[in-house]
Amino acid sequence: MKVDCIYYKANTQFGSFIYNWLQSRDINNAELSNKNEDLDEGIDGIVIVTENQEIPREIEEIVNLFDFRQKPVHTMDINGTLMVAVSNLDLWLERNRCKKVLFVADDTLVKNVRLEKMFEQLT
Repeated sequence: MKVDCIYYKANTQFGSFIYNWLQSRDINNAELSNKNEDLDEGIDGIVIVTENQEIPREIEEIVNLFDFRQKPVHTMDINGTLMVAVSNLDLWLERNRCKKVLFVADDTLVKNVRLEKMFEQLT
């Protein structure tokens, strides 16, 4: 991936999942508190990992904050075609020049086996 730093939400199951993935890949990362005010701390864009395009209300609030600040938002569906999702993410990162990206998802996604398969494809 062509990013300088990946941010994740603290004290969440998805945050723990992505932290472990980031550590295994030696990718720069930063933890965010659960306060939405911290979301503007130099973050260029947001990647929302979904299951069947369903976005919980908490994440919708974050998306609205990014939309209001006119920052790019990208959605990845783990139940879609993995290679398409991965290549679309790469294109989105390149096109929007996002170097510091927040990854968010509903905590129930960590139970889906396709989540791990998708992140194995990301480099």
